Amino acid sequence: MDNPLDGILPDFSIFGAEFTELWQKLLAGLWGIAILLAVVFVIMGVTRMASASAGGNPNEYKMARTQAMWSGVSLGVLAALAVIVGAILALFG
Repeated sequence: MDNPLDGILPDFSIFGAEFTELWQKLLAGLWGIAILLAVVFVIMGVTRMASASAGGNPNEYKMARTQAMWSGVSLGVLAALAVIVGAILALFG
């Protein structure tokens, strides 16, 4: 059976230029908010690590380190999101 979607590419221009501008602005805004939240969580994690090490609570330090690590990974992924999506589309598109 032949692929019925062969040669068909996604195209948002069918809905008009206003729609394209709107979804691009909305996506950029959400992406920016997500980056800001990741930065805030990195700062919170590092601050918790500092206070836990001063307080001598190893369990609290471990939890804070985990939060800071995952927040840092999230920030890295968010910063490289366009490259990641582009690579996926280049490989499989």
